[in-house]
Amino acid sequence: MLGISFAALFVRWALPAPPVITGFYRMLFAGLLVGAWLVATRRPVALRGRAALYAACSGLCFGTDLALWHTSIVETSVALATLLVNTTPVYVGLYALVVLGQSLDRRFTLGAGLALLGTVVLLGIPEEGPGQLKGAALALFAAVFYAGYLLLMRAARQRGVDAVSALFLMTVSAAAALGGYAWLGGDAFWGFPASSWGAMIGAAIVTQIGGVMGIIWALRFLPATVASVALLAQPLGTATLGWLLLGESIGLAQMLGGATVLAGILLASRSASRYP
Repeated sequence: MLGISFAALFVRWALPAPPVITGFYRMLFAGLLVGAWLVATRRPVALRGRAALYAACSGLCFGTDLALWHTSIVETSVALATLLVNTTPVYVGLYALVVLGQSLDRRFTLGAGLALLGTVVLLGIPEEGPGQLKGAALALFAAVFYAGYLLLMRAARQRGVDAVSALFLMTVSAAAALGGYAWLGGDAFWGFPASSWGAMIGAAIVTQIGGVMGIIWALRFLPATVASVALLAQPLGTATLGWLLLGESIGLAQMLGGATVLAGILLASRSASRYP
C-alpha cells in the first residue's frame, strides 16, 4: 500500500512531463525491469490461455484508468479527482450483485460505506464550478476501469498466473495503452528535465513494481470486492506522505477520516470468505 500511495506524488514531481506520459514511462520502465529479471532468472511467462488474456486485458483497463485519472487531476482539483476515482468499491460491488448474482454481506456493505465516508472526510468535499465537470467525469470513468482491472486480474490469478508473470503482462499491456493515448493526445515523449525522469523511474520502481506487485499478489487470496475497499487506504497513505514530504498539514478531520477508512476496511475484510 505504501508504494501506490506515492503515485500522486510522482505525478506531481514529474511535471512538466504530461501526466499521461508519466504513466507511460512508469509502465515502460517497470516492464523493462521485470522483463530483464525474468530473462536473467530464466523464468517462463505464460503467454497463452485465458489466464494470460485476462492479465493482459487487466493492463488495458489499468492503463485507461491512469490516463483518465492523471488527466482529471489537471482538469479539476486533486482532492475531487482522488475522491471520485476511489468509488471503485461501488462498481465492484454492483458487478458482484448484478452480474454474479451474489448477495453482499452486511459487514462488507457497512465496511465499504464507512471507508468511502472516511475518504470523503479525509479529502474533504471541494466546491467545484461547472467548468470542473469534465475532470469529475473523467475521474468517475477512471474508477470504472480500475474496477475492471481488479476483476480481470483476480480472474487471472485464480487461473494460475503467478504474480510476477501477471505483473509483467499487465504492465506491458498498460504501457501500450498509455503510449497510444499519449500519441493520440499529441503529448511529447521526451525533452523533460532530469527531475521528471527521476520521478518517472521512481514511479516505475516504487509504485508499479513495489506497490502494484503487492496488489497482484494479494488478489490470489482476496476477492476483488474486499481488495477494492482495502485500496481506500491509498488516500490515507498519500495524505500522510504529503504531510511528511511536502509539508501539507493534517488536521483533526483528516485524522478522523483516516481512522474511519481503516475501520471500514477492517469490517469489510471480515466478509472475505463469502466471495470467490
